[in-house]
Amino acid sequence: MKNLLIAGGGKFGKKALDFAKTRNFHTIIIDKNPYCLASEYVSETFVELDKLLERFKKSREPNLFLLQKDISTINNLILNTEIQFEYIIPVVPIHLMALIIKNLLNDHSYDINTAKELCLQATHNFKEDLLLNHICEQGVIYLSYAKEGEICPDDCPGPPNYCPNFDREKPVTITQYVKNYFNVSDTFSFIKDKKRIIITIHSHQLKSGLGGLKGKEVTEVISNLSDNLGYILKNKLELIIGTTCNCHGVINFFKSSNSSS
Repeated sequence: MKNLLIAGGGKFGKKALDFAKTRNFHTIIIDKNPYCLASEYVSETFVELDKLLERFKKSREPNLFLLQKDISTINNLILNTEIQFEYIIPVVPIHLMALIIKNLLNDHSYDINTAKELCLQATHNFKEDLLLNHICEQGVIYLSYAKEGEICPDDCPGPPNYCPNFDREKPVTITQYVKNYFNVSDTFSFIKDKKRIIITIHSHQLKSGLGGLKGKEVTEVISNLSDNLGYILKNKLELIIGTTCNCHGVINFFKSSNSSS
């Protein structure tokens, strides 16, 4: 029995829930709103994490459970070694991977803040026709093959080489473009001479209009961070965290504000 974690229970959370049901995933949805759209379709709702985990692990058949908590609770689920999630589906209006990393470091009293200058530098160097938007006061850049005002249909399969919706060639996926730009090949790259960590995680197409992060890839990023934690905590670093797919991407730029050295 495979496990699925859905971050958000709104409109797209319902779409992710339909995916879970058709594929027989044992599923947890996180949403602090007890009346979110997905709440109408779950088997049980929990307000206490421990009780949810106990019930989830005892289930012998796929179920749909709602955890009524803030999305920041997701770290407690991902770090639980007794549960392995096949996919983690972000359907919330935040960059989930950036939140996960920031929470993890904050738990070790290592604070990271917006790196406005790093963000601005990237805006000058990224291809103009891929730079959809940037809010460098918040340290975030959005890349896309879609232009401003263009809306991708909900049923788009996200093909890698060509956009049929806007009749547009895509010579390289956004995921590969970002890796090429930062000169990295792995999901997690620690460039110690530059005191920089670059995380580029791919959102996999699960069905038309729905992407998800592989749970194994997320836990590998966390494991790499944990393995380097001793060095990280003693140094001030830059962190670049991107989640990308064939067509779109979001990148957050951070710098640490403290170290123990």
